[in-house]
Amino acid sequence: MGQLIIHQKDDLLELDGFLLQVGDQVELRLIGVFVPGVIDRDQQGWYFLTKDRAGIRLQTGLIARLISLSPESFHNV
Repeated sequence: MGQLIIHQKDDLLELDGFLLQVGDQVELRLIGVFVPGVIDRDQQGWYFLTKDRAGIRLQTGLIARLISLSPESFHNV
């Protein structure tokens, strides 16, 4: 568990020193509970998509924990 960091200059999303990729599954702490979902990105930046398809725009400082990596993440290790 850690805080998300968005590196605006390089358009990177980091959690606990690990660069997240589109498709990585995380749990985001919202209103005191952890909500599972998937990391995604569009022209406006990074966002979180819940299983109910609700999109939440990500920002530095949000608390999250990694659940699993997308297959693309393994190609970047």
